[in-house]
Amino acid sequence: MKKKMKKQILAILMVFTLLVSLFPANVGAVESDFDHLLGNDNVKKPSVGGALSVAEVDGQMTLVDQSGAKIQLRGMSTHGLQWFGEIVNENAFAALANDWDSNMIRLAMYVGESGYATNPGVKDLVYEGIELAFENDMYVIVDWHVHAPGDPRADVYEGAYDFFEELALHYKDHPKNHYIIWELANEPSSNSSGGPGITNDEAGWQAVKEYAEPITEMLREHGDNIILVGSPNWSQRPDLAADDPIDAENIMYSVHFYTGSHAAGGSYEEGTPSAERSNVMSNARYALENGVAVFATEWGTSQADGDGGPFFDEADVWLDFLNGNNISWANWSLTNKNEVSGAFTPFVLNQSNATDLDPGPDQVWEAEELSLSGEYVRARIKGIPYEPINRSRYSEVIWDFNDGTTQGFGVNPDSDIQDVTVANENNALQISGLNSSNDVSDGNYWANVRLSADDWDDEINILGANELTFDVIVEQPTTVSIAAIPQGPAAGWANPERAIQVTESDFVEQGDGSYKAVLTITPEDAPSFETIASSTAESNIMNNIILFIGTEDADVISIDNITISGNIIEAEVIHDPIGEAQFPSDFEDGTRQGWRWNGESGVQTALTIEEANGSNALSWEYAYPEVKPSDNWATAPRLEYWNEEDLSFGDSEYVAFDLYIDTIRATEGAIDINLVFQPPTAGYWAQSSDTFEIELENLDSATVTDDGLYHFEVEIDVTNMGISSDTQLRNMILIFADVDSDFAGRMFVDNVHFGPVAEEIEEPEVPATPVDEDEGDDKNTGKDKDKDKDKDAKKDVKEERKSDKEAVKAEKKDGEKLPSTATNMFNYLLLGGVLLLAGVVLYIMKKRKAIN
Repeated sequence: MKKKMKKQILAILMVFTLLVSLFPANVGAVESDFDHLLGNDNVKKPSVGGALSVAEVDGQMTLVDQSGAKIQLRGMSTHGLQWFGEIVNENAFAALANDWDSNMIRLAMYVGESGYATNPGVKDLVYEGIELAFENDMYVIVDWHVHAPGDPRADVYEGAYDFFEELALHYKDHPKNHYIIWELANEPSSNSSGGPGITNDEAGWQAVKEYAEPITEMLREHGDNIILVGSPNWSQRPDLAADDPIDAENIMYSVHFYTGSHAAGGSYEEGTPSAERSNVMSNARYALENGVAVFATEWGTSQADGDGGPFFDEADVWLDFLNGNNISWANWSLTNKNEVSGAFTPFVLNQSNATDLDPGPDQVWEAEELSLSGEYVRARIKGIPYEPINRSRYSEVIWDFNDGTTQGFGVNPDSDIQDVTVANENNALQISGLNSSNDVSDGNYWANVRLSADDWDDEINILGANELTFDVIVEQPTTVSIAAIPQGPAAGWANPERAIQVTESDFVEQGDGSYKAVLTITPEDAPSFETIASSTAESNIMNNIILFIGTEDADVISIDNITISGNIIEAEVIHDPIGEAQFPSDFEDGTRQGWRWNGESGVQTALTIEEANGSNALSWEYAYPEVKPSDNWATAPRLEYWNEEDLSFGDSEYVAFDLYIDTIRATEGAIDINLVFQPPTAGYWAQSSDTFEIELENLDSATVTDDGLYHFEVEIDVTNMGISSDTQLRNMILIFADVDSDFAGRMFVDNVHFGPVAEEIEEPEVPATPVDEDEGDDKNTGKDKDKDKDKDAKKDVKEERKSDKEAVKAEKKDGEKLPSTATNMFNYLLLGGVLLLAGVVLYIMKKRKAIN
């Protein structure tokens, strides 16, 4: 009996184990599964932690405070100060220190790429940032940002010794000198853009060490501040440093990772050769296990290129590892650039405005001003649960009256009541004389004064809006009634369904003794509101509003902060077919031939194939914003072409294309066209120092086509990038940067190619064809027709050249990647299969025994 019961129990356990194996190990994971995500006990401010040092605690080298206890630094890194230097301001540093609870900030001073080497004035921002860190009780990393080129010994970086010596001497006797941390080389790498790179091996580490040792020796003569040293392969190899560390005190080695590109890892087996160490987390663990201290001076929630994701589940695993091992970290980055890893909302045409890097006198960035990454990282710095806001809604103040004017409001000319005064008082819209406008019923709003914003010189897209709110301010609580008629191209006049009231009980006393209530109007109350906000409306623009206002017994009231709120509805963007990647690109097949928007493009409007100058061209419509971010690429259209297998410029001297412009508005500023390639062998970035500039004030001197388009023959030099002619370029990006421009209109790009063309394609002889004198309806000249024939002939030659090649896919596809639990899942399934088979065998044996 006992034996039979044992077999039954064993069979049940096997079935149960099988069922368990069918579910992923991480299903139902919550934040409590990661012990080190919440809380920040070791995160101490420098006023508490004091001077830092590196010491062994619990068998591991780590960062300690003035008393020898563990201390962890958590904070943010700036982006390149030459591009986003406006982050260095009192309000921003105060927000990071107080609202984010950061105890550290990293000042990323690029040296190349228009940084310190060519713009020494950026050093002033470093000094200013150090002082602001002192004032706001944060440690500060001074980052000598080695990026392009990747060898810290390259000529462009020759000022490193003098730079660090100057700052070290300047702050040597400062009472807060211990707040400063020196970072000698951000990301040594194989990047050869603009100079030499280093290899991802022991020789590469020796190059970094050779560079760092004299600077380290000098800095040690001036203090004991922590020194951070990068490692090969974009600071992903602290293991190499652990094998041959720098002989000095208080040295730490950087590790950089991006959670969409660098998966979590375990530990290496003892004796694993350095060439086989490819997992970044395992490299950091190896460094710790072999006696050196590690600092994550840069990490992001995106892929390594700054886009994709955000990958928060993977970030949780990484941060659990960092916090659990007392590894300090700085997140990349404090920017409103249009990339996933940026902490702030970027500018995207018709979607969002860029967050100001100065949060204002309240010294707080609202959650809506943070990107998804910024919102997540703020919670992780504070050590609190990550609770994302609802980003499916928006709210925008339309009229705030803070400029001291009535912002277009006045008594409507058709109002039956005219003896009412409208003025700006205390930055609100004050309405006087309402003793003659006293109907507060739902339906008789016609008896009240009629106001309108006829002189408002602005407009707003209110797609998806479902609330229109008003702050109503009175001296004493009373009843106030408002009916509204929003107006725009889709809705002129439509009677309100009802007026809406706030009553005495709705008012709350304010600090100045006045009383305020919030009155809300919905689309059900105002049919024109519903029409304009509807996704099916011909236009979602509101450019005026009519208000019927009545009071019960108040002669004077004020209205402020008229706000529109609603659900975010993204209008569908329909591009023409992308087609097969084809270069040169002439778009004659009616497709985009592989061209698309780059992920960081500030413009994402429809890419379509339109006719320009009698030929197909890639086209889009856009407008630059009136408020300009400091980075003029943030609002730029960025066209991108991918061909990983066959894109190199060979003996060519330039990239060329025909650009046609159809303007709606273009009277000032310029458009600056930039060219970038992203070859892996050059660190994924090679930018031409040549640009093509279009000055809008001089458009009248440009060539005009028969169809009324401005025509420019764009050429951008490719010989100045420091890359070889046979380099596989991977992809090409054209950036149309805003130089204080008011441009609005449509652009057309055609015939994109490497030049000179004559050396690439031998022109076939085309027999002359007489021009029919009766072809008067053809808008092309004879010259244009010849051009079309030449283009067709070139296309035939090009097709012959491609006949032996497989067509390159138009879209770059990332390989399908198994989740981090994939190996475990397979093991579980295998185990489950074995147990199931064993259970079946036992069951059959049992049945046979019963029969016998």
